[in-house]
Amino acid sequence: FTMLELLVVLVITGVVTGLSMGRFSALLAHERVAKAAVGIANDIRTGFAIPGRIRRPVRITVDTTQMQLVITDRAQSTTYRKTAFGSRYNLKGSNVTFYPASALEIYPNGFASDTMLITLTSNGFSQRVRVTKAGMVQVK
Repeated sequence: FTMLELLVVLVITGVVTGLSMGRFSALLAHERVAKAAVGIANDIRTGFAIPGRIRRPVRITVDTTQMQLVITDRAQSTTYRKTAFGSRYNLKGSNVTFYPASALEIYPNGFASDTMLITLTSNGFSQRVRVTKAGMVQVK
């Protein structure tokens, strides 16, 4: 091989790598948000199962400053589940919105006090986790 051929191969490799990096970072953001939505949905499903076992209401809160989903009892003295989705899924507080702003309570009969909507976004990709009062959890 001559030096010119080697240089041409390196330039072509650099151009192809540079062009694919943008798509690769978008793919990583897409996967990150999708995995976070599924993980949060599974945690919420678990939150709906806990009150039936312990025969007391539980509370689900999403703390966007600490990037955690926390399932506790009403008095918040016992924590049943805590998921740090900021460090696990590499999301920031600006990437997560939560409705309602207060906590969601789940009663032993399997019903919740309100509906819940958690929206996760990153690099233009968005996933929503919807929870009905009856405990149906959807990821859209």
